[in-house]
Amino acid sequence: MKAWFQRFFNSPVPAEAAPLTWLPTETQAPEQSLSALALHHRGGVRDGAFLAWMTQGELDPAADLGAPEQQVLQRLAARVADPATHASLLPRAAGVVPALLARLRSESSSLGELAEHVSRDPTLVAEVVAMANSAFYRRERPVMELSHSIQMLGVGGLRAAIARVVLKPMVDARSGPLIKRSAPRLWKHTEFKTQLGAEIARSQGLDPFDAYLLALLHNMAWSAVLRELDGAAPAWRLSTAFVAELGIWRDRLAGLIAQQWRPHGPWVQAADELAQQGWSAASSPEVLNLCAADQLAWLLCDPDRASALVLADPLLDAALPPVRACFEDLDPTTAALRE
Repeated sequence: MKAWFQRFFNSPVPAEAAPLTWLPTETQAPEQSLSALALHHRGGVRDGAFLAWMTQGELDPAADLGAPEQQVLQRLAARVADPATHASLLPRAAGVVPALLARLRSESSSLGELAEHVSRDPTLVAEVVAMANSAFYRRERPVMELSHSIQMLGVGGLRAAIARVVLKPMVDARSGPLIKRSAPRLWKHTEFKTQLGAEIARSQGLDPFDAYLLALLHNMAWSAVLRELDGAAPAWRLSTAFVAELGIWRDRLAGLIAQQWRPHGPWVQAADELAQQGWSAASSPEVLNLCAADQLAWLLCDPDRASALVLADPLLDAALPPVRACFEDLDPTTAALRE
């Protein structure tokens, strides 16, 4: 994973990328694009399977919306409608994360500038020192000082350390039993989704970090949804209708979270588009990329690996080769199942 982060943050983004589509190389001619296939497969049973896996609950596809489910949806609607609650959707200090993201997105950021921002956050300091003492970087003597750690890691390693620290706390494991139970699986899916989203964007000449951030905040919004679910009922009836409604409110909350961060960028615009318009074939490339990354990430999480691999094949066949390579790198069982 460390190698992937280094490739990701050190990969140049073309200054003037030509309009790109989901069509792969000329040697491949799939009947449908990756975006079309991802849109076709999202929703219904697959989204319900993901939510049941994340919360360790049970699917009940045909169930009606009962009183507890309707009450949760009403609370989510009220939260979205109340601007006073929007700032609390962020699980980390609003003054720290935006500045770090701005530095990470800037190609001109020097090592000294990044180091200055790292020094303001104790969590980042600990992560940077730990990475410098990892097997990949470690020298004869342990590294104890932040300045020495930064010199050893360089810009690429420092960006990787910052990215990881910014990522994990976004999936809030605090609060009630449902969030605590769901957080490790949501974090796993988030790791896959952010990396796949970045690889999809990079393979198209788009900014991988923008795609990374969009996938990150999209999954962050599940934490806000789970907080409304937590403790409100002993067991949820995960019907098709309830899962679909939760997905809609997740998208709207993601748009609100994006508005809390500065500076704005394409990923914020994509989040707002998704919140306002939902998923469709007419969505922007950024939103379509997110849909594909979300679907592929779930197929990496699906416990039924053999079945997931069969479902993933059409999507991967319609993607560019680096996306398939990323998927297979993230799934250690893929090679064995293909033999």
